[in-house]
Amino acid sequence: MSSAQPYSNPPFSCCASALSFHSRSVTPRGVLVALCLVFGLLGGCAGTSGSGERDYSHEQTRDMFEVAYGHVQERFIERLTMETIALAGLSGLSVIDGRMQVTPRDGSILLLKEGQEVQRFAWPETNDSESWAAVTADVVDRARQASPVSAAALPEEIYSAVMDAVVGTLDQYSRYEGAVSANNQQQSRNGFGGIGVIIRTENDQTTVVETLPDTPAAAAGLQAGDQITHADGKPLVGLSPQQVAQHLRGKVGTNVVIDVLKAAAGTSARVSIVRAPIVPLTVLGRLEQGVVIIRIRSFNRRTAADLEDEIEQLETLQGGPLPGLVLDLRNNPGGLLDQAVQAADLFLRSGPVITTRGRHPAANSAFAADSYQIAKNVPIVILTNGRSASASEMLAASLQDRGRAVVIGSASHGKGSVQNLQEMPNGGELAITWSRMHSPAGYVLDGLGVLPNICTSKPFKNDAVGMLHYEQDRLARQFQDWRRYDRVDLGLAGTLRRNCPASFETLASDLDLAAKILLAPSIYRLALAPSVKATVAAREKAERRRRS
Repeated sequence: MSSAQPYSNPPFSCCASALSFHSRSVTPRGVLVALCLVFGLLGGCAGTSGSGERDYSHEQTRDMFEVAYGHVQERFIERLTMETIALAGLSGLSVIDGRMQVTPRDGSILLLKEGQEVQRFAWPETNDSESWAAVTADVVDRARQASPVSAAALPEEIYSAVMDAVVGTLDQYSRYEGAVSANNQQQSRNGFGGIGVIIRTENDQTTVVETLPDTPAAAAGLQAGDQITHADGKPLVGLSPQQVAQHLRGKVGTNVVIDVLKAAAGTSARVSIVRAPIVPLTVLGRLEQGVVIIRIRSFNRRTAADLEDEIEQLETLQGGPLPGLVLDLRNNPGGLLDQAVQAADLFLRSGPVITTRGRHPAANSAFAADSYQIAKNVPIVILTNGRSASASEMLAASLQDRGRAVVIGSASHGKGSVQNLQEMPNGGELAITWSRMHSPAGYVLDGLGVLPNICTSKPFKNDAVGMLHYEQDRLARQFQDWRRYDRVDLGLAGTLRRNCPASFETLASDLDLAAKILLAPSIYRLALAPSVKATVAAREKAERRRRS
């Protein structure tokens, strides 16, 4: 296996929508820092106390906004003035007390209460984050003096009001998370201290749905169906999954004593378990209908390694090369970019994987596959739907453009942007969009998504195989139009996406179709042809443009 080239930049960390870092990586051409692909964020993790519970501090307030304003101005994908950023943030103070407003007027910044001037602040002499953060902190101080509601607000409420107003001027994927929520997100993507069970709460009972392999819970003999009734002597009856998680999770190396009703024996037991690092499982594989089906739930720091391990284990179970491979990315909201890149690299011998482009020099990166490859010559089908987003779209686009996979389902979500994450002085996180992903064929994923080779969100005039035979030219034109999308134009994207509307279903028939195509090489090649033809044409056009 090739050696790792870890992506790092100390002031930042990755953010993700999903719940490892694999020892191998593709070769980046350029610098990749703090890359996150965010769609739907998973919660339910045990949190920690944040700065919202501490006394208000003028100095920390100033530091918070200096970091935030500077991060947005330097790294957001569109250029914004410091004045625009800070005034947007100041407008958020009215969320705390609707009687208070901040407005620019006559070269000054006015704090108003019910329309009456409270104080006038001098416009900063320099257009930098330090000066504007100082003014923001001064305005906050005065608002707290003039408004009992503002004075009673916790620091985190003030930070959130201002930060939410700032990110509200950016795009739908930029976001601010307070300290508690940020801790939850970090646990989701990097892991947490726990025992290793997936639980369900129903009828006031906590039941084990699955015990993760190689975890303390597995070693202790916990099995699906077991009921956990107490943790450290505290009853779990009636608690939400999040509340139960807070009791079961904790610092690695610490003990938790749980009472369990064993499903198989109908007996109760008290078990002492030492918490260990737990990274949620995102890769699930099985042999079915003569092919391998692998569900990838999301992309966390273990996904690429787990995907490789799963394929190797299924090859052993199969007793030889796999007849075909289905990567089920439906409802996969995304996650860590490096993991999606490494997952694509597992199936590519060389050549481009994905590129990212943004305003900041470090946002422009190109990734190429290394020589290491698994499942060589194994046909691949990828399943997508309207909830396949960001990192999952990147994987689908990369393998489809490279002629390595047929995509079946509906158009994916179209979240093709990359977020850069900044840790805040209060322990929170600020994620801002700083680049967009471009497929190997050159089209922009943001707003558009991935077009399936076989669309199942519209009724077939004929059967799917018949459509492949008789509509090759139409499909090729659709892919060619798709690959001309080289900049974000939501109107055009909407028109193109009508060819295969996004669907949120997970149809069993899509799996049946995937298996049928994988086991018929001539049909598989027919399904692959339109996207391959369009990609070749796009590359030839790009090469002519480069030479001219």
